[in-house]
Amino acid sequence: CPMYPSINSMKDYASRTDVTRPYIMCEYAHAMGNSSGNFQEYFDIIRSSAHMQGGFIWDWVDQGLLTKDENGEAYWAYGGDFGAYNYPHDENFCINGLVQPDRTPHPGLMEVKKVYQDIRFAAIDPQRGEFEVQNHFIATNLSDYDFSWELLRNGEKMADGTFELNLPPGQKKAVKAPIPSVDMNDGNDYHLSVYAYTRKGDEIIPAAHEVAREQFSLATGSMTIQKPATTIPATFNKDGNTWSFDCQGNVTIKVNSRNGEVYAYAVNGRNLLNGSITPSFWRAPTDNDWGNNAHRRLNAWRYAGHNRKLTALTHDTDKERHIITATYTLPEVNATYVLSYTIHPDGRLGVESTLHADGDHMPELMRFGLRLPLDRSKDNFRWYGRGPWENYSDRNTASFMGIWEGKVDDQFYPYIRPQETGNKTDVRWATLTDDTGFGIKVSGRQPLNVSALDVTPDDLDPGMKKSQMHTSDVHHSRHNVYLNVDLAQRGLGGDNSWGRGPHKEYLLNDKSYNYSFIISPVIPD
Repeated sequence: CPMYPSINSMKDYASRTDVTRPYIMCEYAHAMGNSSGNFQEYFDIIRSSAHMQGGFIWDWVDQGLLTKDENGEAYWAYGGDFGAYNYPHDENFCINGLVQPDRTPHPGLMEVKKVYQDIRFAAIDPQRGEFEVQNHFIATNLSDYDFSWELLRNGEKMADGTFELNLPPGQKKAVKAPIPSVDMNDGNDYHLSVYAYTRKGDEIIPAAHEVAREQFSLATGSMTIQKPATTIPATFNKDGNTWSFDCQGNVTIKVNSRNGEVYAYAVNGRNLLNGSITPSFWRAPTDNDWGNNAHRRLNAWRYAGHNRKLTALTHDTDKERHIITATYTLPEVNATYVLSYTIHPDGRLGVESTLHADGDHMPELMRFGLRLPLDRSKDNFRWYGRGPWENYSDRNTASFMGIWEGKVDDQFYPYIRPQETGNKTDVRWATLTDDTGFGIKVSGRQPLNVSALDVTPDDLDPGMKKSQMHTSDVHHSRHNVYLNVDLAQRGLGGDNSWGRGPHKEYLLNDKSYNYSFIISPVIPD
């Protein structure tokens, strides 16, 4: 019964043929804060061998005590609170559960539920609607459950249906959903989702409760950007340090020539931005980041974007398009950073971001992206990507592709010690609009990581010490919401919270990065 074994140790034991005892981890998958990364990988190993039995996640519940601050605002207290700061304590190390003290689930619990499910689905020929249902219960027939399926095109449901199964424990059966015949090479995304629900409720689980899910990717679209309806180029004007571009559709884009920043993007005189588009290389460290000493090791990225030095700014034309290229040095990390803006005739703004190490080494990145500030009224968030709850590169098997929506307030998960939150992976497009439907849309030329919050990493990051920070210390903006549009973000990890980082495939250790997306206005009918 090992405690927090490495993945390699698990693989080694799983591959052995001379063992006489089952492998039961007395503790594993430390669930402290925003964690539970690479949980699927654990069970890929566990299910590969009969003698790999499983383990006990540490922990189930955050062990905090409800109290109030000097302003009467409630928060969950932990070690060092209640006047005990000068006594020996372990800070928030008992805040390491899958649920909060009042049993509110952490987003990571959804991943655990998905990986643990005893009704599982495997692909046969999902493009034809064919898949396998496996009953891994010990004593329950699947006749007690209702099943449904959905066919999605670009995240929108185009067909659905239900089915029933009489499948004894330990058995598996092929199922064919009668999906419509479509050309899955037509440049669109197609997904097939399958669900299992309880038919009857009991004293613990209600009827119609989802107990299992799976989603099969049938086809991936090209993510091409539609050509503009007009070819009349924008009118360019220079006034002091302002470069202004007036496009069709009454769209105006302004660039500050002193720093190369796009600071205005207006439609009919109404500005969509509430500040400049700026690079984003840092996230508020998670508890696993702290344990991995990432808050110190990667500290150079904390202000690398803020301290960038503009070395060149150019304005070129390409037929009907204007192209602005800003080149920067990042002294703290010895790298070159280039932001290129393409101004299309119809007012769409293409953004391309490139980072390249100037030497042989560049510190591991927390994230590679850009931040767009908008005014607080644009708090309706809608996206096509994985959701609906937050998800990360190493914790997204439970998060399905679809079109999701919600308020910006609901994208922030109140981890008891504030930290990174709200990310969505594999995002094709996202919008932020006000209640009239007016706002902004970003469309990736490749899948994006996107979040919409009313806080920045600085609001959640105490610096080099945790400083007894709580949810009541987070000041949510009354003026701005921030649309974070990233190529990638560091994985969460979860092997433990006192040294091991995310697995190497979820780290950002390349010497160069590049991505692009299109910004366009959303105008109500």
